[in-house]
Amino acid sequence: MVGRTACEALLCQFRSSWDMLRQAIEKVPEGYWNRTYNEWTFSDTVYHVIATQEFYFRDTPEGMAWGRLYGEPMYKVDDPVRYYPSKAALLEYQGRLEAEITEYLGAMDDDGLEMSDGFIEWLPNVHVKLLYLLRHNAHHIGELARTLREWDADRVRWV
Repeated sequence: MVGRTACEALLCQFRSSWDMLRQAIEKVPEGYWNRTYNEWTFSDTVYHVIATQEFYFRDTPEGMAWGRLYGEPMYKVDDPVRYYPSKAALLEYQGRLEAEITEYLGAMDDDGLEMSDGFIEWLPNVHVKLLYLLRHNAHHIGELARTLREWDADRVRWV
């Protein structure tokens, strides 16, 4: 019998990271969503976390539509509200990915995690790829949480 222990553990950790990301999105103060400091923008970092999840849950790095939620580049500096995706758009995007990833990991067994895919040049198997993605999420969610703390906003709760 093929086990699902690792798949279930990964899904549990992804759910926790999604919860913390959602908290960061919801807790950002009014007027801070598109604030840029030192070429770092809160909304852009949220978008990066979500889009990177979509990227690594694909079978290949080829064909990813990076940045499709951005507005026209001419707005990036002078009108960031028209350039960066809104909270609502990113919450919807994240929700859709949560459902897809939950289905993906729900249909996989632990042997499937040891399979290689189109990322083999950089990451030897699906298990390593997903662990890499969790580490990536933790890094950026930590940035978001630290920024909220610096802004004296409500803090992201560990889950």
